[in-house]
Amino acid sequence: MNILKTILHGLVTSLGLRAMSMALRFITICLLPLWLTPTEIGIMALILICVNLPIALADFGFGTALIKEKQATETMLQSVFTFVLSTATLIALAIILGAPLLERAFSLPAGLAILAAFALPFNAFAIVPNAILQRELRFTNLAIRDVIAEITFSVSALALAICGFGATSIAIAVVAQRIVRWLIASISVKWAPKLAFHRDDMKQLSKFSRYQFASITITQLFNQIDKLLLAAYLSPTALGFYSQAQQFTVYPVQTLSGTANNVFFASFSKVQDDEKLLQDLFVKIIRGFLLANGLLIGCIAPALHLIPVFYKPEWAQVIPLALVFCLFLPAFCGFIFEGIMISIGGEKLRVKTSTLKLCLLVTLTVAIFSIFQELNGPIVMAAILGSATMLSTSINFIYIVRQLKLTKKHAKMCLKPALLALLLAITGYAISLYLI
Repeated sequence: MNILKTILHGLVTSLGLRAMSMALRFITICLLPLWLTPTEIGIMALILICVNLPIALADFGFGTALIKEKQATETMLQSVFTFVLSTATLIALAIILGAPLLERAFSLPAGLAILAAFALPFNAFAIVPNAILQRELRFTNLAIRDVIAEITFSVSALALAICGFGATSIAIAVVAQRIVRWLIASISVKWAPKLAFHRDDMKQLSKFSRYQFASITITQLFNQIDKLLLAAYLSPTALGFYSQAQQFTVYPVQTLSGTANNVFFASFSKVQDDEKLLQDLFVKIIRGFLLANGLLIGCIAPALHLIPVFYKPEWAQVIPLALVFCLFLPAFCGFIFEGIMISIGGEKLRVKTSTLKLCLLVTLTVAIFSIFQELNGPIVMAAILGSATMLSTSINFIYIVRQLKLTKKHAKMCLKPALLALLLAITGYAISLYLI
């Protein structure tokens, strides 16, 4: 019961503060098109890829391995810090040197790529403090850090955009955000960084980190490659419409799902040997998951028609794209299952399902864009992305159900929430289609 209270408290406080953080980002997303053109929004998406993808890969899974490890020693913390800082610095240098190539391949201005690269080393400094906070289940501290960092990003991006800095405002805001995250995480824990490397400790952590790294690599490529493919096939303007539609619909649920995923992973790892408790927790999560998705679709779909009211008429092209994303919101919310899955031994399967959805996304995109060039590229990409995500989420969910030995009794407990969620979703989507 104590761990259940800890999970619930961590989930409520984290999601509450994360909702505040998400609201700030969402407000920023809604306001930026007032000062940025669709082309600049497309460049903004490429800047975020240039930062977020390397950041996700730079720790090679060792940050998560520290959370999973039952006895994380001081030498382990030092080794991970040294390794991550080294890799992040090397990746940043690679981006700086390869900036001209990025400009030719994806129309990302070289100067913006170089500027954004400075976010990587600052993020590396925060890896170990973040792991310590999650090991100690201090989810409130993490959430407060995210809120303050999000305020930094939002204020910086909007202020610079209003002053006419265009897409440069995003590059500066991203660097400022990572600096703030590092500073707050560092003062929240009693740990002093020290450069040291212990091979045995890294070997011990690698037993888990290699699966985590493989999965994160594939997942992050999946999350970003749709925009890279669009940038290769279409103009930055088309990418801007696609990115904005994704931000209006998928980004909020991915943000909340990511926060919940961290809570579930750390908490389920603590009770990974108690099957009965795991069953009860998972059923409660599913009931809330179903209701949340029904409510989200029911509210977001009709609200999309407010876009032309607040923006220039050209932004109305976002509505059909956003409605396609709405259909697949449960799949994107299903990211929470990955944290639960790897906490009960499903890290190998996670790598396989992540690989499957990445291969499906790339194969279908290249084939369809090459053969049917007259189709609406952004809408096709949204449908492919959603379908691949749905397949992966379904496989992960089935694994958890089997691993926890859930029965028809547990399914019946989820029937009413499922029906209510379906009714809410259908109602919202019907209203949206009627407005069209």
